[in-house]
Amino acid sequence: MRMDAAFTEVAEEPVNHLPQVPASNDARQRNALLLFPPGARLPEGWQAPWIQAGWNVSNCSGSDRIPAALHGPGASALIASPWAEVGKPALSGTVARGLKTLAQSTGPLLDTRPANAVAATGMLRRSDFLALLAQVISSPQEGCSVLLSVAVDQAPALTASLKRTGIFELEEKISQRLSSVMKKTDAMTIWLEFGFGILIQRTDSAEVLEQAERICSSIASKPFLVDGEPRLLTVSAGLALPPLENNGDGAQHWFASAFAAQGMASRHGGNRSEGVLSRDYEPMPAERVLIVREWVQEAKSGSNIMIEFQPLMPMNAGAGELYSVHAKLRDYRNPLGGVYRREYLRIAREAGAMVMIDRTSLFHAFEALQQEFDRGRETRLLVPIELDTLKDLPWRWFEAELKRRRHLATRLTVEIEASPVLMDKDSIKRIVRLRHYGVRVGLSDRRERLEQVELWAKLPLDTLRLQYTAAQALTDVQFSAVVQPWRVKGRHLIMDSVEDVAAVSRLSALGVDYLRGNALAEIGPRLDYDFTTLA
Repeated sequence: MRMDAAFTEVAEEPVNHLPQVPASNDARQRNALLLFPPGARLPEGWQAPWIQAGWNVSNCSGSDRIPAALHGPGASALIASPWAEVGKPALSGTVARGLKTLAQSTGPLLDTRPANAVAATGMLRRSDFLALLAQVISSPQEGCSVLLSVAVDQAPALTASLKRTGIFELEEKISQRLSSVMKKTDAMTIWLEFGFGILIQRTDSAEVLEQAERICSSIASKPFLVDGEPRLLTVSAGLALPPLENNGDGAQHWFASAFAAQGMASRHGGNRSEGVLSRDYEPMPAERVLIVREWVQEAKSGSNIMIEFQPLMPMNAGAGELYSVHAKLRDYRNPLGGVYRREYLRIAREAGAMVMIDRTSLFHAFEALQQEFDRGRETRLLVPIELDTLKDLPWRWFEAELKRRRHLATRLTVEIEASPVLMDKDSIKRIVRLRHYGVRVGLSDRRERLEQVELWAKLPLDTLRLQYTAAQALTDVQFSAVVQPWRVKGRHLIMDSVEDVAAVSRLSALGVDYLRGNALAEIGPRLDYDFTTLA
């Protein structure tokens, strides 16, 4: 039971359930005092019965706030403990000398349990639960430690319709239902109204997901008695792995991650769980992974994909005007921002959304090329796509567009991510089929080392995009030797992520054909870059 629960329920009980203190001034003469914690949510007028019964009522945020009237022989205070029975707060005869115990306690104020007695399992106070989270972060265990944020989906309606005593009674019933499907080694707390925190330790993520499913099923399986009427309830569960480092507020951060996941599950209809049980996405925060997952799901229908363009700086007169196409997911909270391919790629692949994202990119590329063609401009576009877009139904759509827009095919460069699978016979067949329609094919190698360039040179490709950091690690002689198998065939070389303007002259001398970087030319919604300034 929470700290404010004991006080509130005592206040709502009839007067005859209160401690039988004479209604005269005897209690005041004994300096009897009722202490209540700071920030407690108590109903208006709750203190009236206590005052009428002869008690002094005072807020007590610390021992220094205890009124001087209590500092005397025989003085006593009534402290309603969260561990006391409802309507029967713990009465402690606290003399002035005994107040030192209250001042020296390291645990939460008004707690009757011994200080530093932190239980590791079962139902815990919120403060003890947070302390346990900090311990787990500081001393990781084998297996999968996961924090679950569990909230009742119908909480707003319940809060509006129930009295405080009814809320506490229902929370107790829900706690019992949750406990019935938990292990004895699991820990639980109530941290929000109709909101619970559960810490579990399982062998792997599969067991965690099974536990989350049991939790949801246990609540939805049969109705609860609410105000004398049976009512079906459901819960949403958010799952979160512990932070890798405890920087002082690790428990709070863990708490926030689980709560964010629970909010996502609730927005998706409730009676389900959401969360990130893998560290594969790090250093991207789990909260970011969850929101990107949501936007990726929207992208599967093409509803939130935006297309932008970035000029590539040509390093020689024969290079021509070239833009790269960027498909980003709209960030509704930041209209000028968004999520770009490098951030969403893995999540979109797992969700099966890349085919739609690629199709949207290609469609907008054809439309933009048509407009440039009508204006008499020789603009070319580089569009990154997945290899899966070149087979089955996605390929049939792409092929139909190529047949319909043959006059634009030579202005299009399709870029595929470097991978050993490109050496397979089926992959090479798809590349050759594209080139048959006049489409150029490029390769993007994002690795920090360039030992595979000689292998890529054996493929029927037209462009190769490398990371600038890979070139930085080599001398001019070393770099020239690495890219020589590619350059000897007269193919174009693109250097990506060039944010150092001073490096332009060096890369030009090394024979690089195009440079890309926000420091050189930023991403934008239009094909309006003035390439004549580079002449």
